[in-house]
This record gives sequence, structure tokens and C-alpha cells, in this order.
Amino acid sequence: MLKLGPRPSRADARAQLSAPRRAVLDLLVEEQGPMTVAQVAQALDQHPNTVREHLEALARAGLAVREQLAPAGRGRPASVYTYAPEASFTSPEYAALAQVIVGYLTEVLPEGPALRRHARELGRHWGRTILERAGAEPAPASRTTGSAVAYLLRMLDRTGFAPEMRREGAGQTLRLPRCPVLELAKDRPELVCNAHLGMAREILATTGGVEPGRVTLEAFTEPGACLLHVWSAERGGEEGLVVGPVENAPAPARPGDLSGHARA
Repeated sequence: MLKLGPRPSRADARAQLSAPRRAVLDLLVEEQGPMTVAQVAQALDQHPNTVREHLEALARAGLAVREQLAPAGRGRPASVYTYAPEASFTSPEYAALAQVIVGYLTEVLPEGPALRRHARELGRHWGRTILERAGAEPAPASRTTGSAVAYLLRMLDRTGFAPEMRREGAGQTLRLPRCPVLELAKDRPELVCNAHLGMAREILATTGGVEPGRVTLEAFTEPGACLLHVWSAERGGEEGLVVGPVENAPAPARPGDLSGHARA
């Protein structure tokens, strides 16, 4: 029977995979370009036969695409694998919409505090929408910082950030090793990362009464992740975003300056 509506997102498809198979799929998505069995095996420190089995299973599931390289001398041409659109962190249409929004804001507003403020406001609206669409994941009954952070962690996981909790003396930190719109974030972090910060602030404020100045974001300041901090006292001011050195980013902020403006 033909099912109406869209196909499952990558988050839903990924949940059905084993951890080793998810690692292979994640590598294909992160590397973007075609990869051979040998390249995947080397990157993951796995036996080629094991990797080949995972890649073929992903291809059968429609999450990867296998192609043959052009013959080069004797022997069977090597196969290369790329991720299928259904396996991407974000659908191409969603990524295009995000790019249009960022482009529009850039055209109508000059660089500076107003542009960043509008990006955070956009994120706040996104946060409210996430709360409204939470469905079977109701907001916590107790309005405490701890319950609000735990709830935010679950929402970020559903959104594609794959968050990891890290407790610190002055508060709590959510490590974000994934980004639903990574390439766009690299290109315009002052907009995309501010929107992510606004979204997190809205969810925390609504579910736990956490003041916006207690929530800060360090983007591209740690290998493999961004860091979302929830402090025990106000620390970041209105802006609260620091952006480290990013490819394509014009003027990175200093990682230690959480009180100043994000300059991206």
C-alpha cells in the first residue's frame, strides 16, 4: 500500500541502524564526496569486509548510493559510496529554505547588533514552534533549571544536534557534535548560530524560567562540537555568542570573550 506524505527523516532512519552502521553512514554524510571501502575502513579503523557489509546494507536501505569507478587497467573497477538524500542531516529543501531566510536577513539588515538580534528573535520563534509541536514530549512539570536543561537536551536530539550532557562547576554544558545546517552555519555563523542560541534560550525560559543571559553558545571553538552553556548566574548578556575560527567566516570572535559581541 502506498503511503501518503514524506519519507522518514534521517533521524528516524538512523534510529533503526546499529551503532557501527550509523558510524559508517555518519562518515559518508560528513565527508560529502564519494568514498571507497578502503577509505571508510581506514577512517573508522575497521576491517574492509565488515565495512563493505555495512555499506551494502545502507545501499539496500536507500541510505547510500553505490557507483562504479571507471575502469583503470586490469581488474574489477572499484566501487564508491555516497550518502543518499534521505540520509542527509537535513533535507535539501529545508537547507534551501534556511539559506533563503539567511540571505533575506542579510539583504534587509546591515551587519551588526540589529542583524544578530533579529537572528536570535527568529530562533525564539523556532523554539516556541518546537514546544508547540512536542506532542508526546510534554514540558516538565517542575520549572527548575535541571529539568529544563534535560528537556532541551531531548528537543535538541530530535532536531538533529545529537547533544551530550557535560556538568561543570558553574553550570551545565550541552556539547553539540552535530548541526542540521552545518555548511550554512560555517558561512554565516553570526546568523545561524544566533538563531540556535535564541531557540535554546526560548525553550529554557519557557520550561524552567532560565534568564537569557545565563545561556551562551561557543560555536566552532572545540574540535568536533559547539558548546551550549547554561550558567548558574547571568554571564553572557544579550549577545552571548562566541564564534571561533571557521572556514568562510570573515572575522572570528575571541573564544574567551563571552561578554562581547559575536563578530563571526
